[in-house]
Amino acid sequence: MVVRTGAQFLEGLRDGREIWLEGERVEDVTAHPKLERMAQTLASVYDLQHDPELHEQMTFKSPSSGEPVALSYIIPETQDDLMRRRKALEIVAHASYGMLGRAPDYVNIQVTAARQMAKVYGENDGRFSDNIIAYHEYIRENDVCLTHTFGHPQVNRALAVTELSDPYIALGVVDTTSEGLIVSGSKLLATLAPFSDEIFAPIYRPLPPNDPNSEKYAIGFALPVATPGLKFICRESYDLGRSLYDYPLSGQFDEMDALAVFDNVLIPWDRVFAHGDVELGNLNLGRVALWRQYMQQVAVKNIAKLEFVLGITHGIAEAIGITQYGHVQEKISEIIDTLETVRAYMRAAEADAEHIEGGVGIWPGAEPWIAMRHWWPDAYTRIMWIIGQLAAGGLMLTPTEQDVEGPISDSIAKFYQGAAINGPERVRLFRLAWDLVGTQFGSRQALYERFFNGDVTQLRMRRFQTYDYTRADQSVKSFFENL
Repeated sequence: MVVRTGAQFLEGLRDGREIWLEGERVEDVTAHPKLERMAQTLASVYDLQHDPELHEQMTFKSPSSGEPVALSYIIPETQDDLMRRRKALEIVAHASYGMLGRAPDYVNIQVTAARQMAKVYGENDGRFSDNIIAYHEYIRENDVCLTHTFGHPQVNRALAVTELSDPYIALGVVDTTSEGLIVSGSKLLATLAPFSDEIFAPIYRPLPPNDPNSEKYAIGFALPVATPGLKFICRESYDLGRSLYDYPLSGQFDEMDALAVFDNVLIPWDRVFAHGDVELGNLNLGRVALWRQYMQQVAVKNIAKLEFVLGITHGIAEAIGITQYGHVQEKISEIIDTLETVRAYMRAAEADAEHIEGGVGIWPGAEPWIAMRHWWPDAYTRIMWIIGQLAAGGLMLTPTEQDVEGPISDSIAKFYQGAAINGPERVRLFRLAWDLVGTQFGSRQALYERFFNGDVTQLRMRRFQTYDYTRADQSVKSFFENL
């Protein structure tokens, strides 16, 4: 059976990888007190594929081995393929309550989308087309967990990477050998890196087109996380090691973000997908539209998260007896509308699926996804604000599990009871809400939802510059012609 179990996933992480967390190198991410619970969360995701009731919904027959492989690797040829993939995504998203934006299926779909555009990668060098096809088969047949990196470090964003004083702050080619590329520098943002088997770094960021120095940064590749010379510098952990009563989300779903640092790392030629192709890098968002595939995972995750958030908000309103107020009903209805709007965007994109130039299989429609990713950051920010307004001071008055079970338990029962809930249950609910909106974990979730798809201002500017105004302009012209 190709799909891995949770135990097999965990064993694969014990490979000597170089992970740095809070000033120390982590010897074993599966046993580190600030990483092990997230490792276990991911292991439980892999175990879902082996649940007899879910196995058929989460796998398909490999076209090469005939064994069951994860549906996130499928190249969708029909609407039915998209629906099958969506169902598998839903199982993972609902199991994690939408808290895992970077569940393994996210980057799996990115690599699959890159494989669908293999022809484009190989336009100037056929090896790269062959490489991406072979890599997709490799991760599919080995059920690989991937992190990914896109951006350059934020040293001086007023300058292009080719203008920085140190040419190897951003990741660039140091040398070209018969074995492959030697690279040094760094890339961000490697979410899930401590728990991943490999790093996928597609050619992505725009570079100055007329600068010969741009070529060294125009690279796309994949490597094992445990490659010599590659290390990951993590942000601080948001899992404080406290009880899940006190920190129910950050204690289970801290995906971890890291900077990937390369020190004369060898990328073998068979793992190179692009090299020196500045034009491809600059046109990649349009020509190799990975987002048109992975946005299905994003929408599914958003729906699972919104259903969870709606339950929290509705529970808070009932717990403290405010559901009879009109403004409360209006605000909870706003969350419902947001939930159903995401569902509508997803269904529209799936219904509009089409073949695209240079690509294999079908691709969800672009326009619904573009509209959703422009609207979602503001919508999510608004929902977090609603939770804060309805819960108000109750979010700050949250004693701990030790208080609830300790000598003052009678006081907790009396003074923290709600209109329809006892004291300990109310504290538990409000601590859940606080972990979502008030802790470092919650702030990271909010920042992620606002910016993981890019700066909305830049996205909207690109929309303005590239949108086809023909129908709109013709509408006005027709109006005047018919006066």
